[in-house]
Amino acid sequence: MRLAGLVAVSTLVGCATAPPSITDLPADLTQLEHWEARGRIGVSGAGQGGSGSFDWLQARNRADVQIRGPIGIGSIRLQMSGSAENPDLRLETGNGQTFQADTAWRELENRLGTRVPAEKLRYWMLGVPAPGEHQWPEARPDTPPNNDRAVLEQDGWRIEYRYSDALSARLPQRINATSGDARVRIVVDSWSLPR
Repeated sequence: MRLAGLVAVSTLVGCATAPPSITDLPADLTQLEHWEARGRIGVSGAGQGGSGSFDWLQARNRADVQIRGPIGIGSIRLQMSGSAENPDLRLETGNGQTFQADTAWRELENRLGTRVPAEKLRYWMLGVPAPGEHQWPEARPDTPPNNDRAVLEQDGWRIEYRYSDALSARLPQRINATSGDARVRIVVDSWSLPR
């Protein structure tokens, strides 16, 4: 009887700490309001570029992104808030400089050597299109393929995905985004999703 009680308690504890399943998350990942991702990023364009690591914390319509060099830009912190189509941007550098609004967008472009559509990355990070026209050229026009690779085209960018089943959800593990000479490469080492 005592053994049966221990087994029951162990089972309950195991259930309480289990990671969320795909059914616990919204079917449309654009509705996922809270998540974190950590990994590595590489950026190149206009003869400049480099690589580093990043931590991304998304809380509703606010993103807090810390990028650590040697990406060629040093350590920076990006805070984006407001509408997905035209977010407010605040950029803080490792040496204490702060840029806001249009000045922040220009500073980010100067440091990266190319324009990166930061306002769309919140969606592209999850493997879904940002609001607006887009296509999945290797599948039906509005539906991502249901396998471990996909290609999304949006706003002049081609985004190639390799997915993993992190925490039982189909989320990108590798992202390669290109537009002309500009290239952004992201490897997500870990995802944290709401429980």
